[in-house]
Amino acid sequence: MTRLEKTIERDIKTVLSDVNHGRFERSMAGVTAASAILVCAEVYYEHYKGSFGNRLMWSPIVVTPPIVIAGIAGIFSKKAAKTALPAASALYVLTGLAGLILHARGVARKPGGWDYARYNLVMGPPVIAPGLFAMVGGMGLLAALVRREGEDE
Repeated sequence: MTRLEKTIERDIKTVLSDVNHGRFERSMAGVTAASAILVCAEVYYEHYKGSFGNRLMWSPIVVTPPIVIAGIAGIFSKKAAKTALPAASALYVLTGLAGLILHARGVARKPGGWDYARYNLVMGPPVIAPGLFAMVGGMGLLAALVRREGEDE
């Protein structure tokens, strides 16, 4: 076994141990809150450039404060991590999926629609960008599923 393989094996064992002993829930709750802030800033910038032409462009901005608050609360409170965080995260995932549909519709509405996908995917709304939004929500759902530090097995 090479040195790199030993290092990778040790790192995997450390991560699995952290998850098993509950140190992962608090970290994921915090990472979810921080990621939501960053994703929201990027979405705000891009939707601002689009002049918030559709009222639904505000939805990612509106659903961000609840997941940030729930993520921060999940760091300190097991109850918040198991109730508020998954609820806010599910809303975040749904918003990301709705964005995926709306962005795909936006590409279809460009001149030539999907027939000129090579051009319209670049010049239209970014179809895969809402996936990042959904992924942040998925991190919050994952945080709610793992065991908290100090719980009995």
